Amino acid sequence: MSSAPKWTPESKRFVFVVCVILIALAIWRFSVVLAPLIVAVIIAYLLNPVLNWADKRIPLKRSIVAAIIYVCFLIGLVSIPTLLAPLLVQQLSNLDFNIQGLSDEFDSAMDYEINIAGFQIDVPSLIEPIAGSLDSIFSPLAALAANLAVGIAGGLIWAIFIFVVGYYFLVDANRFVEWIDSWIPPNYLEEFQQLRRTIDGVWKSYFIGQVTLAVIVGVIISVATGILGIRSALILGLVAALLELIPNWGYGLSGAIGTAIAYFQGSSYIPLPNWAFALLVAGFYFLMWQVDTNYLVPRILGSRLQLPPAIIIVGIIAGASVGGALGLLLAAPTIATVKVLGSYIYRRLLDLEPYVLAPEPAVAASLRAQSAAEAEQFENQSSMKDDQ
Repeated sequence: MSSAPKWTPESKRFVFVVCVILIALAIWRFSVVLAPLIVAVIIAYLLNPVLNWADKRIPLKRSIVAAIIYVCFLIGLVSIPTLLAPLLVQQLSNLDFNIQGLSDEFDSAMDYEINIAGFQIDVPSLIEPIAGSLDSIFSPLAALAANLAVGIAGGLIWAIFIFVVGYYFLVDANRFVEWIDSWIPPNYLEEFQQLRRTIDGVWKSYFIGQVTLAVIVGVIISVATGILGIRSALILGLVAALLELIPNWGYGLSGAIGTAIAYFQGSSYIPLPNWAFALLVAGFYFLMWQVDTNYLVPRILGSRLQLPPAIIIVGIIAGASVGGALGLLLAAPTIATVKVLGSYIYRRLLDLEPYVLAPEPAVAASLRAQSAAEAEQFENQSSMKDDQ
């Protein structure tokens, strides 16, 4: 037994504060690596259930099974855009807005004077400052194009980093969880594991639910707009799938884009003027928005996040301003995680039991307990397999 004296409460607080400061400095100093590291962790997190399932059934070491799954994932990640690229190029070529016709209409509008109650409004004098501002905005685009090659090279390096680190995270995911559990005092281990499972349920529900929603909405929008005669239906479906991440407002943005394309292109076979066809498409988007809000979202996402749409929208804006596209993607589950942790701390401070409130219904909770037991069984089998 060590003869060294125990740390005093003041010493413990000092060490804790120093550790927090050092961690904050490390995050600030290596912040450029933070976003790729988060992407690698997300890839490993999403593939880990597949690996646990396959590891139980394939009589190979976990690292080899992980390599097989990872290679299949990379092949799918590359092949899907490759297969869709020709169709997307064709769809983009259909975005023909008759630029010459629009230019002629704009020139005629520039020469038009508005007379309201005897007051003459000179349209050209109003539009010329706007045109000058637009010219100052778009003139730096040529300089940005010169840096495109450097950006592509840097992106390839970060992609290699993400996939390599993600593979090792995937192989050691279960060991990493066990390592974290080993640092928890025994009296708090069960409570910590319950808290971890609750947060894990939030993130799994978000990713699985959002991917499912995006696929369903993208397919419906693509098929429906194609039936209506819009020649860029696939692009509209992809836009709707991406904007599905933004609650409520996402449909407004995708609907505005679809309505604008419908107005400029018209239908390939419906005999309606463009403005009437645009109203028809806007009505379809409104109907689809109601179906998504009142039927799809409650049944696919359920109440797992338990967050008002206003909070999610504010979080998405804040996340996008801080972390760009990654911050936009992770804003909602991060807020839900903060809510779970805040609820735990609040109930701990006031001694309110149970300290951890599961956000999902009782049936889902029982299924989660069952999956946790199966995961533990997989981990035991994997450790035995590694020992052999």
